[in-house]
Amino acid sequence: MARTLDRLGRFCARNRRWVFGIWIVVALGTVILGATSGGTFVQQDRLPGTETQRSIDLLKKNFSDVTGPTATIVFHPQQGVSLSDWRVAVQIGQAIKQVGALPRVATVENPYGNTGGVKGPNAVIAVAHLKGTARDLGPKDMLALEEATEPARLAGVDVDYGGIVSLILNQPKAGPKEGIGIVLALGVLLLAFGSFLAAGVPIVVSLAALAVAYSLIHFGASLWQVHPTAPMVAAMLGLGAGIDYALFVVTRHRKQLADGMAVEASIGRALATSGHAVVFAGGTVVFAICGLWFSGIAFIGIIGLASAIAVALMVAGALTLLPAVLGALSTDIDRYLLPRVRPDKATARWERWGRHVDGHAWPYAIAATLFLLFLAIPVLSLRFGIIADSTLPHSNSARRAYDVTAREFGPGWYSPFAIVASVPTPVEPTRSAESTKTAKGWTQLRREPGGRLAVSPDGRPAPNPQAERLGEDLLRSFHGVRDVAAAQGPVVAGDSVIVTLEPASAPQAAATADLVRNLRENVIPPVVRGYPGARVYVGGETPAIIDMATIVKQRMPYVVAVVVGVALVLLVIAFRSVLVPLKAALMNLLSIGASYGVVVAVFQWGWGIRLLGLDQPMPIVSFVPLFMFALVFGLSMDYEVFLLSRVREEYLRTGDPHESVVTGIGSTARLITSAALIMICVFLSFLGQPDSMVKMMGIGLASAVAVDATVVRLVLVPALMSLLGHANWWFPGRRRPPSRPEPVERELEPAR
Repeated sequence: MARTLDRLGRFCARNRRWVFGIWIVVALGTVILGATSGGTFVQQDRLPGTETQRSIDLLKKNFSDVTGPTATIVFHPQQGVSLSDWRVAVQIGQAIKQVGALPRVATVENPYGNTGGVKGPNAVIAVAHLKGTARDLGPKDMLALEEATEPARLAGVDVDYGGIVSLILNQPKAGPKEGIGIVLALGVLLLAFGSFLAAGVPIVVSLAALAVAYSLIHFGASLWQVHPTAPMVAAMLGLGAGIDYALFVVTRHRKQLADGMAVEASIGRALATSGHAVVFAGGTVVFAICGLWFSGIAFIGIIGLASAIAVALMVAGALTLLPAVLGALSTDIDRYLLPRVRPDKATARWERWGRHVDGHAWPYAIAATLFLLFLAIPVLSLRFGIIADSTLPHSNSARRAYDVTAREFGPGWYSPFAIVASVPTPVEPTRSAESTKTAKGWTQLRREPGGRLAVSPDGRPAPNPQAERLGEDLLRSFHGVRDVAAAQGPVVAGDSVIVTLEPASAPQAAATADLVRNLRENVIPPVVRGYPGARVYVGGETPAIIDMATIVKQRMPYVVAVVVGVALVLLVIAFRSVLVPLKAALMNLLSIGASYGVVVAVFQWGWGIRLLGLDQPMPIVSFVPLFMFALVFGLSMDYEVFLLSRVREEYLRTGDPHESVVTGIGSTARLITSAALIMICVFLSFLGQPDSMVKMMGIGLASAVAVDATVVRLVLVPALMSLLGHANWWFPGRRRPPSRPEPVERELEPAR
């Protein structure tokens, strides 16, 4: 592989105009494709095999009009305005009527028309049921909704939105805050290189690759359901990794130029050495992230695929575009030097540190391990939960909508449970006594006018008396149950029935999750036993999160096995060693545990939570630890590959297991710390995003990189390698290396 990379680097340097042309065409093509044909980022609406999904499937059978996306519209008066004023009420009613007339709206629950919704002294809430799926909606539809509710604003009433509207209006997008991360990364590169021109090269190459990656992800959203977190995580990971990869190649190239090597030969040699490490580091990250497909949850796998695409394009940029840029710059890469900055002087200091750790290996190994275990202590209190509108910043319209409804109608009104049941008992069709015709030819089936699920089209099967009795029994069973604020229904169509249950606690509260488990395990089963063949499912936002957590718990061992297994195989191929890959996996697990602990302490315990723009602690979304595992494991392998590639090169040259570690630390420590600082700057720059999951990812990845690049790579790894000595590089059928030097190309080429 080293020879192939050498030839690739020389070829791109010689034919740089062709390389530039290809990258420009690809970048422009993908950007235009993403801008003209890009889709809307939405949350997944399917969890196959779960009780939540079965409830949705059952709803679609006879209640298809209430299974699509919904928009909760909250009208609340400004100071000095009263909702009891008939003129204000008329304007709100007109706004709701205009919402119902929109082409994208199937029907709207109007509290003034007794077709659902709810009104109180300080708030009026209407719920619009939209046609199609979330992917069919876009900013134009949201603009139409804003225009339809304008009469209420003219009357002095504020309008806020929850549900799908919040998701559409808050599509992921980069801004000045992410630019700050790039500026900080540029500052780190200036200190690492001491040259303005050299510092700008990794930024330019990474941004070019990122433009292609983001455009492809945006276009993919038009074909599949892509979670809103995907483009932000992909940008975060891709940008940090891309700058790091270019950093290592440029550093090697500049050193070789300083030693008198020709430009083209230096570019080829840089790719054969540092580029070799980039291939294996990037490949490890890509394969580790793709292991998320074994989670069994499609949208997690798609987020992983989006991130893997970004990292793969960064590797491609480092192996093709970067050599072309270096070839174009020739020897001018060091032309604009930063005064009084001499980064090469740090090598001797890091070598002294390596010898110090080598001479005190046991104390450093024990202290570093205890420190990492200490950081992981908060994981013992990890609680999975839900990130809902109630956890968003107050600046978000959906959060304001939740606050109004919680204050006026209770914290659980905003996210009710749908208890869906079916009884396969054939009966003679009858018409419900509560059925009434509306102006649009719809049939009102709900018993109580304040109910949430309002109407359904004509032609629905007539209610089954057996199903109605089951609904009544379910409704009675909920009376007196702890943490149940109210229950409404039943709504019956054919052999299906819905009972809507309102929890007494907020969506993210532990009591709400406990209520779901209590209903499924203790309250509902005794009722169902009286109806042979009946099926009853608890659905809704919080039950969906609990089902997702169950899937994650069941599939986590498979993801861990795949990610660790693939990484071990790649490291064995790269280093032809047994203990080095095993040690690397163990070190990465310690880094992951420490990063989990930081995330729990910040978000669940609330340490410094307000600094992130959040006003309350929150539980950890179940898929965040799963996703972080793949990302952190892959990123940790980056530094492992960069460090050990240099250590192995020196070990093969000298055969000294101790001095090779010292030399490896001396020649890579400055680069590893610089690369870590770059990633930390990039990750933390995404904390300004409103998505709480992006904030969790940013904090988790930044803390993992910080711990891994300092405590693990510069303390624990050298200490353990010193203790293991020659055993580090033991491989079946291979003797110790000769004392004479070997060509770098042979040293880096993996076993076939």
